[in-house]
Amino acid sequence: MKSNNRPNDPTELAISFIVALAFFATSAIAEKTIQTKLFDPGYLVGDCNYHSLNTASDGMLYFSVCTHQTESSARIYRFNPNDESITQIGDLGNILDEDPREHIPQGKIHSGLIEHEGYLYFSTHTSFYEGNLPNMTPGDGRKPYTGGHFMRYNLKTGVFEDLTQIQLANEGIIAMTVDKTSDTLYGLTWPTGLLISYQLEEKRLHNWGATQGRGEWGRLPGEWDFICRKLGIDDKGNLYGSTDTGSIWHFEKGKQRPLDYLKDLNVAHVAPIQKANFETPAEAHFFWNNWRTILWNPDTQSFWGLQGGSTQLFEFTPTTGVLRSVRSLRPEGVPLDTRRNPFRSQLGFMLGPDNTLIYLAHAPGIRTEGKSDLKSSVHLLTYRIDTDQFHDHGALVTRNGRRIFFTESVEIGSDDHIYSVAWVESIDPSNKERIQSARGEAAPDETEDVIYEMQLIQMPTWQKLFK
Repeated sequence: MKSNNRPNDPTELAISFIVALAFFATSAIAEKTIQTKLFDPGYLVGDCNYHSLNTASDGMLYFSVCTHQTESSARIYRFNPNDESITQIGDLGNILDEDPREHIPQGKIHSGLIEHEGYLYFSTHTSFYEGNLPNMTPGDGRKPYTGGHFMRYNLKTGVFEDLTQIQLANEGIIAMTVDKTSDTLYGLTWPTGLLISYQLEEKRLHNWGATQGRGEWGRLPGEWDFICRKLGIDDKGNLYGSTDTGSIWHFEKGKQRPLDYLKDLNVAHVAPIQKANFETPAEAHFFWNNWRTILWNPDTQSFWGLQGGSTQLFEFTPTTGVLRSVRSLRPEGVPLDTRRNPFRSQLGFMLGPDNTLIYLAHAPGIRTEGKSDLKSSVHLLTYRIDTDQFHDHGALVTRNGRRIFFTESVEIGSDDHIYSVAWVESIDPSNKERIQSARGEAAPDETEDVIYEMQLIQMPTWQKLFK
């Protein structure tokens, strides 16, 4: 999230640790790398992607590239693994007939792209901020952000459909999931944290109220509560979320007051490894006690997720009321006695073949002679649930030596290759100038010190990596 008048980010608390660690950690990391191939969607002002990457039933890979550039909207692409072509299939400004020159654009898709009965479902979100809140009074005469949408894309016809808008100015939809048992979409708004649902057959939008008090509208430290970025849903349609205090809530269908907060279970208690004198600072940002990401595993009939503040893998089994810490999911060389690894836990987390969890984690940056230092690198980690085996497969690099330093997505394509939409350093001087000129000051906080390009990256096949 971009902050124009940003408070001290807790990420900065880790910078001194990263710098001190860099010499020995980067040497070890550089010895074990994964070669990747790049595919350029060609969106010059595109600067982020938040786990909207999905292999659909038609064999194509769909993804979005979002932007903080205030006169552009998020775009959606299709990648064909057979001929390795990328096609832009949509621009949210054009699809919704919302001119970014007239009001704050739909700059992000922060939800996944979720397939259900021939459609890809997703939600829209804002990307224009003042400090850590929406920019409600743009200084250039434009109207404020009009509110997030539930949308879908017809895989057969290639047509986008605007299902509904929440009709709350300055309120985006930051998390979304689909209850496939009842054809219902669920969303969590930002910055308030309202739980909303949309029933597809009835075409009815319902606002169930706040899940986390005043959410991120609240004042620090007592009122402020970081909004959950990923909703958990099981194969029976039971919905769960987490709060910044670590509480877990459950949505009970058919109840007048459906939000039920589970007793004696707290995500903040998952992380056993932290310094005794560690104190959570009273600052906005990022994921101290929520889960960062979570997924349902039908094989184990349980949720698997990452605790935001510690990158600790946990298993949550609602039927038995068990929340257990499994292991720290960190790259080699990142000490276990730190609160979290560089740039916090990420959204690039999925369940792969053979009951294996796949995670793209951040580690200290790879030093390259003649280039400026980067604060982070990206490692591919796997954890085999059945055998309790963890493996760090190495850092992602490109074939021509460009460094990949940030990502929030991972997916296996129909060709068995592993893919991500990633932040890749730009090394062409003329291209760097074009990017900097086009983006201006707009960029996510994580990337203020480097000029980069958003690229679809292709890793080796999962069979080759997991052998």
